[in-house]
Amino acid sequence: MRSSLAGLALLTCSAAFAQPQTLPSVPTHDQKIIHRWSVEGDPHGVAVGHDGTIYVGLAQPQAVIAVDPKTGTIRNRLVLDSPDIASTKELVTLRTSADGKLLYIANGSDESASILEIPSFRIVREITTEGEQIRDAVPDPRNRFVFLLGRHVHIFDARGEKELKTLPFEDPMAIAVSSSGTTLAVIGPELFGDTKATSVVFYDLQTFNEIARDPLQTDKKIEAALFAANDRALIAIANDTLFEKPIATRSAKQMASAGDGKMRITIDFGDLVSSQKICLPEKSGPQIAALAAPETLLYAERRCSASGTFTASSRRVNPVSLYGVDAYAIAYDRDRSTLAVTERAGYLTIYKVPRTANTK
Repeated sequence: MRSSLAGLALLTCSAAFAQPQTLPSVPTHDQKIIHRWSVEGDPHGVAVGHDGTIYVGLAQPQAVIAVDPKTGTIRNRLVLDSPDIASTKELVTLRTSADGKLLYIANGSDESASILEIPSFRIVREITTEGEQIRDAVPDPRNRFVFLLGRHVHIFDARGEKELKTLPFEDPMAIAVSSSGTTLAVIGPELFGDTKATSVVFYDLQTFNEIARDPLQTDKKIEAALFAANDRALIAIANDTLFEKPIATRSAKQMASAGDGKMRITIDFGDLVSSQKICLPEKSGPQIAALAAPETLLYAERRCSASGTFTASSRRVNPVSLYGVDAYAIAYDRDRSTLAVTERAGYLTIYKVPRTANTK
């Protein structure tokens, strides 16, 4: 793995953005929709800046655009790789730093991650990870780190200049960082005797040491994860199931050594994972869910008949589905109470947040 400044190749391939263009508007009678625009280039990851600007990753021609949320005008564009370069940047996820100054891009099968300054789109760093597809790049809420999800989890400083730690976790599925910035959750497969199941490992972000390891009571592949309810719950999302795992805070819950150098917490019924049947859109990305409030989870869901109420233990999080939306990624704009959504069919849509979420 190497972290490098933007080289001449990238700069040469990134033509200066000379003249604003406006995305074609798409008429719709859907009352949930505020604006919908047609977007060429296979839109993938999406992020919302502090000023409401929508950032969209395009897999073809491997570019990032900055879109005015009211008019659909493209304020800025950066081509990361030109069509004549045999590159495979998918722009799987786009996420902004907590201070709104950086844009983190997980490039997928290109085996790299990019860090841009916003709004200028100056390339701060491109981190290459030979042999590891980077499926997510998650910034720390305290602006200290960025966490890259590949065959391992790599922790870099916020500007990608130095790798601080590679976590000893093989083939992770999803990662999430707590809103307090104290804990990183890594979800992936683990052997329990002769049975392979999905577990979550929690790491302390001061020491990068493992502090707890628990089963998620499933063997499903997890597509996305995030902390919720003021870090009192962990949400994990599979293609057909939404899980909520309480995070124990009771003083009676003591960690103990398992004899293999790892610390574990013994769970009781109150800590059992809740689950709900859902139907994620086909081939959606890791940004398929967002929090509208600490206890309100928004997620996109294709039309299906599998949805139902949570089962098992009591829950802290209210899940609200943006039903019937074939989304690849969503990003919540807290100041405007809207959702920016990319669809693989070639649309960027701004949705009203569902009423059930606003009333919570």
